[in-house]
Amino acid sequence: MGINKRILISGYYGFDNSGDDAILKAIVKDINEKDNSIEIAVLSNNPIFTEKVYGIKAVNRFKMKDVIKAIKECDLFISGGGSLLQDITSTRSLLYYLTLMKLAKGFDKPIMVYANGIGPINKKLNRILTRKTLNKVDLITLRDEDSKTFLEGLGVENRNIFVTADPVFTLEPSKERVIDDILTKEGIPWERPLVGISVRNWINEDNLIPIVAKAIDHIIEKYKVNVILIPMHYPEDLSISKNILEGVSSQNCYIISNKYNVEDIMGIIRRLEIIVAMRLHSLIYAATQNVPMVGIVYDPKIEGFLKSIDMGHMCSVENLQYDHLISNIDYVWKNRAELKNGLKELDIKMRQEALKNVNMALDLLKR
Repeated sequence: MGINKRILISGYYGFDNSGDDAILKAIVKDINEKDNSIEIAVLSNNPIFTEKVYGIKAVNRFKMKDVIKAIKECDLFISGGGSLLQDITSTRSLLYYLTLMKLAKGFDKPIMVYANGIGPINKKLNRILTRKTLNKVDLITLRDEDSKTFLEGLGVENRNIFVTADPVFTLEPSKERVIDDILTKEGIPWERPLVGISVRNWINEDNLIPIVAKAIDHIIEKYKVNVILIPMHYPEDLSISKNILEGVSSQNCYIISNKYNVEDIMGIIRRLEIIVAMRLHSLIYAATQNVPMVGIVYDPKIEGFLKSIDMGHMCSVENLQYDHLISNIDYVWKNRAELKNGLKELDIKMRQEALKNVNMALDLLKR
């Protein structure tokens, strides 16, 4: 009997962020469906929770002795999906992920950057370190063309760079009866059409909160719908959602107060006519469920994704204006049937592209 191959996955896991949890869930699912003999381990902020939810081995990402041991024992190191390589969040975060790749290369392990969205990286030293590291990895797949353009501008000359799609496109939502139970538990009636709002904390909340609250009143009055506020990252998204709800005059606005898994959130979004959203994976969830969207852009990755799926209906959070937001919402509502058909065609393509990631990973593992 041969020893099973081992894959170690690094990413922003175990932080109660639905988008990153979805990425890990999709990667693990796709690997297991292709070859369930592979042993998968992941670096996590909450190893106990991660092991319970995903059924894989988890290592505390901050215990470097354990991290180094896990890298030494793996046969393939994956720098998992998401926006790991950027310095907008912090330089420390970027250096953490680059250091892990350097350690893996030091142990002569094959390295795959798996469906990443890369950038922005603004500091000169950070740009140099990222370029040097990425030129030495074995394979880079990207979830959008903007990330490839960014790498070209960074001077990365690695020949093994491919644009695929976010792994989340391979996930399926929870069944309808499960979503019925969730909506009932949350006290959300569904006799009227549903519109979703999903926002995150931002530096100019004094502008964001009242504009979104006013837009919700417009949506409810004009379209005779119920509006659901959907937090994607706990607890901060729940906090700003509650602040928005306090500013809404209508009685037909509700909030998802409890924490649910990836498939449940996707299933809730599937029920919507349209969604107005900030976080990337709320938009990706909507795309997978063919739900037309309006983006509120706080990061280039949001604009890049919306352009990549031909959904250019967006507003910048930095200079958010009520009239501009409403014009986008009104357009998407009016044309939602046509936009939904376009997303259905796109979803088939994106699923195929997303599965290329796992096929390339397993090819690299076999070398």
